[in-house]
Amino acid sequence: MATVRELLVVGLLAGALLAGASVLESPTGDAENEAPDPDTLWEATFVYSEALESIEGERTTIVETGNETRTRTVAVAERPYTDYRTAVLEAPLPGDEGEVYVSNATVNWWYNPTTNSADYFRPAEPFTDAEIRDARSENAEERRALVEVEYAGTETIADREAHVLDVAAANETATRGIELLVGDREFVFALDSVDPNDELLVVETRVWIDAEYDYPLKEQAVFIEDDDERHVYTERFESVTFNGDIGDDAFAFEPPEDAMVTDISG
Repeated sequence: MATVRELLVVGLLAGALLAGASVLESPTGDAENEAPDPDTLWEATFVYSEALESIEGERTTIVETGNETRTRTVAVAERPYTDYRTAVLEAPLPGDEGEVYVSNATVNWWYNPTTNSADYFRPAEPFTDAEIRDARSENAEERRALVEVEYAGTETIADREAHVLDVAAANETATRGIELLVGDREFVFALDSVDPNDELLVVETRVWIDAEYDYPLKEQAVFIEDDDERHVYTERFESVTFNGDIGDDAFAFEPPEDAMVTDISG
């Protein structure tokens, strides 16, 4: 399964919240003394603190449908907003383990070691952090009109304090029109049990946002299919480190010489 952020850097949005890089204070405020503004938290699902330089960790995706549960765990490395890498550690299908996705300002790579095949997408012009931040900020503003948001306190995720934000569609039309609405993930996922012709309605959405760096640590969405089948999608960090030293090599990729390489740039 691939989230939208793992498809194309084009899908990444962006925009900075802090006025000064020297101020290491989160725009969501002091969690101990003041409840953060839900609108500010909403924007933080798209745009992170300017104090955030890098993210490393393990992230698990769980899809629950009826009696079936599928789990996928990836190692994540990220330098907002252009540099991103995931490597599949565990997956429902053994052939998916070891898959690598790498993106930087100039190219996106998908590599499957089982088939020894690699696809790449190269944009006409390199992406910049500023362009992605601006796109994220605009997207947050556009989607805000579709939803109602409510602050739901704090919880601990991956040993870090996180603000909890409940998100609901503003009306039925919005519910049917927004595939999903949290940050840069639209929770569009593939399940063998889901008929692609059926409509999935988002009925519940909740996001857990790191209190210090305004970074989503966990996201959960509940969908109802046309036949009332319930699907629960959860994505959460099991462990995470912020502002560690991640070198440029983490966001570079060279396929094996004998790999089947396909240019999907169009």
